[in-house]
Amino acid sequence: MTNDEPLVTAVQRPHPARSDLQTYPVAGAGLARFGDVDANGHLNNLALASLHENARAEFNTAVFPGVYEQATRAVRVVVASSVLHYLAEAHWPAAVTTGLGVGRIGRTSYVLSTALFVDQRCVSLCDTVLVTLVDDAPAPIPDAARAHLAAHRLR
Repeated sequence: MTNDEPLVTAVQRPHPARSDLQTYPVAGAGLARFGDVDANGHLNNLALASLHENARAEFNTAVFPGVYEQATRAVRVVVASSVLHYLAEAHWPAAVTTGLGVGRIGRTSYVLSTALFVDQRCVSLCDTVLVTLVDDAPAPIPDAARAHLAAHRLR
């Protein structure tokens, strides 16, 4: 390395409004599984990451119908990056409320922002950059999908 520029930069802390369920235009409900518990009785980080992933996948099926049907899909959606913030411990049994909204829309990518709440307390946040692909190359987000994404921006 020849200059003083760091190879790794810090991830910014999320905006405080991100911990408020009212920020998210889409809400869902789920249950933590006993298998999601670590030796300390907490819902483990991988389980929380999986809940964020599931919320994204369900939303993507509404935005891009057939996106997960490999033989017939017109566009693919892939994760380019994902940043998770673990804010508080959660214990089993737990009902989990998921909040989801679109944080940003670009030409070929968009950011889905999700939050997990247990007993009305935000326990985890996630921002995921998703890229639309056609023929294994980034492609513009289709107009209908872009309109759907725009209608679900964070509040």
